[in-house]
Amino acid sequence: MIYSIPYVLLTVFLGLLALFYQRFKDDVSNVSMNINIVGVLSFFIFFAFRGFVFHDWTSYYNEFDGIDMYKLSTYQLGGIKEHEPGWLLLSIVCKSIFDSYHFFIFVITLIDVVLFCRFLRRYTDNILLSMVIFLAFGGFASMCNLLRNILAIMIFVNALPFLEKRKPIPYFLLCVLALSFHYSSIFYFPLYFFLHRHVNKYVYLGIIIVCNIVFVLHVPILLSLVKLFHIGGDFLEKKLEVYTETTGTRGVGLGFIERFLTAMLIFCYYDKLSSARKVNTIFINAFMLYISTFSALSEFDEIAKRFSILFLFSYWILWPEIRRCFYFHNNRMLFNAFLGIYCVLKIVTTVNQSVMEYDNILLGGIKSYQERKYIFDKEFQNPNE
Repeated sequence: MIYSIPYVLLTVFLGLLALFYQRFKDDVSNVSMNINIVGVLSFFIFFAFRGFVFHDWTSYYNEFDGIDMYKLSTYQLGGIKEHEPGWLLLSIVCKSIFDSYHFFIFVITLIDVVLFCRFLRRYTDNILLSMVIFLAFGGFASMCNLLRNILAIMIFVNALPFLEKRKPIPYFLLCVLALSFHYSSIFYFPLYFFLHRHVNKYVYLGIIIVCNIVFVLHVPILLSLVKLFHIGGDFLEKKLEVYTETTGTRGVGLGFIERFLTAMLIFCYYDKLSSARKVNTIFINAFMLYISTFSALSEFDEIAKRFSILFLFSYWILWPEIRRCFYFHNNRMLFNAFLGIYCVLKIVTTVNQSVMEYDNILLGGIKSYQERKYIFDKEFQNPNE
C-alpha cells in the first residue's frame, strides 16, 4: 500500500479541486479558472517529471537510447524498427533537440495533457472530475506504461467532433495519425459508420446482459470462433489455448460490480442522457464496446485490457453526466462519496509493486537507471533473492 500513497494523494487532491470547481463554476470571477489551472498543472507535473516508474520504461529507455537517423536509414534498429512510424519520428525529433529520455517523457506528457484537456473542455463541464476518473481507471498505468497507446487514444478522442458532425476527411486523417502511434487504432476507423447511431435502450440492456453472462460463465468467445472458423490454423489455436492457461480467467469482484452498476445507471437514465446532449449517444455506444470487448476477451487478461482500453474514454464523460442526472442533491453527494471511495480503492489495489514507487525530478531527484533496473529485476526476474 505504501507505493500507492503518492498516486492516491494526487487523485484525492484533484477530487477536492473538482468539488471546489463545482462550487465556483458559475462564479463570475476567475476562481474556477484558477482551480482548473492548478489541477491540470499538478496532473502534468506528476507525470512529466516522473522517474523510472512502473514497468515499460525498461524497454522504452533502451529504445530511445539506441535510436538515431543512421541506424534508422540502414535498418539496424532491430525490434525498434517494428514500432509505428509516428512514434519513431517523434522519438528522433525529441532526441535531436535534447538527448535525454526524461525530456522525451516531458514532451510526450505535454502532448497527452494538451490533447486530453482539449477533449474534456468540449465534452464535460468538470475537467478535473474526468481526470480523477481517468486516473482511477488505469490512468497511471496508461501514462507511465502504455506510452504509444495513450497517445493514439488522445488523438482519436479529438477526432470525435468530426464523427459527431459527420466530417469524414478530418476524422479519418486523425485516425491515420493515431494509427501511426499505435496499430490498435485500426479499430477506430469503422466507428465512423455506427458510433453516432442511437440504439434502443432495451437493445442496450440485452447487450449488457449477454456480456455479463459471458463474463460470469467464462465463455471462451475468441477461442471458440478461432476453432469454429479455423482462423490462423492449428498454430493460433494452440497459442491461444496456452495463453488462456497461463493468464487465467478474471473473477467476479469489485470491478465486475462497478461495471454492472455503471451499466444499470446508464440504462436507468438512458433517455435522459440521450436527450440532454445528442453526443452522449457516442459515449453510450463506446461504453457498450468497452463492456463487449472486455467480456468477449476476458479469457485473455492482457488482450482484454489492451482492446477494452480503446473505449475507456466513455467513462471519462458518462460518469460526470450520470451525476448530473440526479435530481436530488443528496443523491449527488452519495454518488460523489461512492466515486471517491471506489477511486481510492481501485488505485490502492492496483498500484502495489515496488517498481511503482514514485519519485520526481523536481522533488529532490530520482533513483538512477541502475537502481531502478535492480528493483525491476528483483521484482520480476529474481523474486526469491
